[in-house]
Amino acid sequence: MIGSVNVGNRATDNLTKVYGVRRSLTTSSSAWERIRDAVGLEANAQVNTNPVKNDFDSIYPWSDIISYNYDIVGQQITAYYGDPTFKFDGSNGDVLTKIPEFYWRRYRDSDYEYILISKNKLAGFVKSEEFSVGRYTMSGSASRVYSRSGQAPLTNVNITNFRSYARALGKGFGQMDWHYFILQMLYLVEYADYNSQLKLGSGYTNSSHTAPVNSGQCDVLGMKSGSRDGTDNTSMIYRGIEDIFGNIWQFVDGINIRERKAYICYNPDKYAVDKFNDGYTPLGYTNDDVTGYVSKLGYDSNNPLIALPTEATGSSDTNMCDNYWQSEGDRIALVGGHWYHASQAGLWCWSMTEPSSSAWAGHGARLLKTS
Repeated sequence: MIGSVNVGNRATDNLTKVYGVRRSLTTSSSAWERIRDAVGLEANAQVNTNPVKNDFDSIYPWSDIISYNYDIVGQQITAYYGDPTFKFDGSNGDVLTKIPEFYWRRYRDSDYEYILISKNKLAGFVKSEEFSVGRYTMSGSASRVYSRSGQAPLTNVNITNFRSYARALGKGFGQMDWHYFILQMLYLVEYADYNSQLKLGSGYTNSSHTAPVNSGQCDVLGMKSGSRDGTDNTSMIYRGIEDIFGNIWQFVDGINIRERKAYICYNPDKYAVDKFNDGYTPLGYTNDDVTGYVSKLGYDSNNPLIALPTEATGSSDTNMCDNYWQSEGDRIALVGGHWYHASQAGLWCWSMTEPSSSAWAGHGARLLKTS
């Protein structure tokens, strides 16, 4: 590791520890119950630099999530957050956030849904390989996109062009895809509640806003989760991922929808819009044909990671607490909500109304690096 911060030694290793949550399949509460080694743990989010208790700061993999600078030309890491040469503004390289490898399991029985996370491989668990995401949504232009502080989000670009711009940065680069569901699981086991706005902050979602805010409002929080000032007039951040919801919608690659049936592709070499074969597999459920607050998510035992809305009869403080938009025909997926969505935004806020050609002032994207 470069510099003085050795995050790999933050957490106490234990081969048998499993951190989990479960939730009744019949409840309308947004809360999950902590189980296994998560029982009794506490997670809170900061407002600005005011310290709070979060037991997960010292538990792997959350303890080892860290932002770093990456030199696109040299294709190498130049500094980690905490190093004296680390910079948010891009002067020492783009700013990415590393999610370390770990193992997960999502499943259901007749009564509950379970999500479990472990540092080590256990029976029934799936490995999540290390990957990185942009700390900020993409900025820049067609000639070069960035993840850096102080920049206006790049918008008015369609999903195909965003993919092309991201891949131009080098090997392993793309835009956010199914790895988004990994981030959802990490959040759920940590905060044990679907109400991400309540737990992390509203995000930049005040309905009086007329344009997105520039990146970097949460630099002051470093690697802590929370919000700039606790209001809906500033950005929020989850473990080094700023505006993971709110500010602008973000494309999720590798998901195509036909007549509300979602098709998932895990192979980035096969990503393409309006495609429903050759790497794209239909999920074992159909998304709801009603627009509203999400009240149920689908489960496919062959694709347990992917959880999309199958019912939208909830509210802003029940079930998933976030809104869902849908339409017939061939569609793509966007997530998070944007600057005027108020309580409709959040980690489970989905828009599945847009055709693949869609390019709008409220649509953006986030970098993903998988190698």
